[in-house]
Amino acid sequence: MKKQIEQLSAYEPGLSPRALKETYGIEGELYKLASNENLYGPSPKVKEAIQSHLEELNFYPETGSPMIKEAISKHLNVEPSRILFGAGLDEVILMISRAMLTAGDKIVTSEMTFGQYYHNAVVEAATVVQVPLKDGYFDLNGILNEIDDETKLVWLCNPNNPTGTYFTHEELKGFLEQVPSHIPVIVDEAYVEFVTAQDFPDTLALQQQFSNAFLLRTFSKAYGLAGMRIGYVVAAQEAIEQWNIIRPPFNVGRLSEYAALAALEDQDYLTFIRERNAEEREKFFAIDKRDAFFDSQTNFVFVNTSKPHELYEALLNVGCITREFPNGVRITIGFPEQNDKMIEVLKDFEL
Repeated sequence: MKKQIEQLSAYEPGLSPRALKETYGIEGELYKLASNENLYGPSPKVKEAIQSHLEELNFYPETGSPMIKEAISKHLNVEPSRILFGAGLDEVILMISRAMLTAGDKIVTSEMTFGQYYHNAVVEAATVVQVPLKDGYFDLNGILNEIDDETKLVWLCNPNNPTGTYFTHEELKGFLEQVPSHIPVIVDEAYVEFVTAQDFPDTLALQQQFSNAFLLRTFSKAYGLAGMRIGYVVAAQEAIEQWNIIRPPFNVGRLSEYAALAALEDQDYLTFIRERNAEEREKFFAIDKRDAFFDSQTNFVFVNTSKPHELYEALLNVGCITREFPNGVRITIGFPEQNDKMIEVLKDFEL
């Protein structure tokens, strides 16, 4: 085994509802609000598409996901040669890291962000520099100060997971203007479809000016296809060609591609999800403990507290499974009745 793997551990999901009921002696229904899933599920058209293609399960998918690639190309107005698909963004991040990083290279990212940037860099024996957040936000100036001749990749998560915060178009543009053009800046926009802020970056437009600005997106979150595993990167054609060498030949399943096509076509449903999520999100920011929350443009909120485990258990006692962190609790925004229960707990909890 690679020596550096000893410092890592396999991903461990939280306890299942069944296991939590046994551990805590909870009766009644538990709601899983720990993984930032779209609880409303995908568009009804997705289920129809899957059902109509069940007879194809014995055939390999077309390599490279050509149907959804063409659809995304038209949707985003980018050349198909600049798009690469993976089995979720986890695999996309793995492919990029494997293709680009060698021992001694360096990546720069933030503390308290998506862990797969760090995990895959360590597997490739690269050095990871994690710049602390500033009040829950990416410290772009701090990241700039860490970029040097050994830097091979810069990872930015916008909006950030787990804090939900974002940096603006002008902030990203100013950042890209100062990064050497040979260093890829990869902007992970997994939650972009939930964003309602008007000054959120138009990263696709910035790519026209900065060829080293790469973009990650997924169907796992707002589109409701977390179980189908399909995400993608939009980057310079030269980079896509190299990463495509790493890509397993049939990495995106046949049904996943049909599901993504149907989800992409139903933009009215996506608008409904965005609006409903924003409406429910505002309920959390309306309570008097507003200062304990990071601003969020996602389908979750992060509550800062010195008693994260106590808050986790208090929310569990009203049937809501959330995600505990050393400095707080991340709450996936659920259905109105679930959110109302959690808000009542937060109102009375001494953070």
